[in-house]
Amino acid sequence: MHQADAKAFSAERIRQLVSGIPFFNEVRHRDLAQFEALLGQCELWVAGPGDTVIQRGQDEPFLYFLLRGQLVVTGHSGVTAEVLNYISPGEVFGALAMLRGTPRSATVRVDDSTREAVLARLDYAPFQDLQQRGRFDLQTRLAFYSMLVHNIRWTLEVYRMSDPQHEVAAAMRKLPLYSGPRGTEQELLALHEQAHALADLLCQWHQVPLRATPQHL
Repeated sequence: MHQADAKAFSAERIRQLVSGIPFFNEVRHRDLAQFEALLGQCELWVAGPGDTVIQRGQDEPFLYFLLRGQLVVTGHSGVTAEVLNYISPGEVFGALAMLRGTPRSATVRVDDSTREAVLARLDYAPFQDLQQRGRFDLQTRLAFYSMLVHNIRWTLEVYRMSDPQHEVAAAMRKLPLYSGPRGTEQELLALHEQAHALADLLCQWHQVPLRATPQHL
């Protein structure tokens, strides 16, 4: 895997690639300057068949977006390891380790049938400190944490439907939903807390290592 050559990926081509990601679209439709700042915070990476994107045990603060190609999730570092899941274009992955500051729990590589995979890698640092008022405004940070909450909650809901009596399912029902004023610092704090609480619940689910969905990495 290598960082994309700027000559091979024009600004317009990059915009087209990220158009399949709802988070990027939301920011773009609201504020073009924030969208460009978001693109500036991302690194574009290209990988070929069999290339490793994430190594199990790796420590890094990035969130990934698959823009093109297909990825394979395996339970350990071996290329011939049992396939646990697939990641398709438009999917977000890597949220759990990013939020919790823990090593990656699985290995992700490019599917052998994929000629080329293109990924965007977003550094968590500008979003981590809620008091930091850098290049991203309140609405962009709200969109970022809303995305994380939605993705992790969706995964937990899938688990809950398959095992509604699981102890984590009961804990999910107790997690408070935000009902205060929208578009505020108060909502941002609530989303930040929800994202971390949901990430913790996902870790508690006994089948996390076996399922290894994109949000677990």
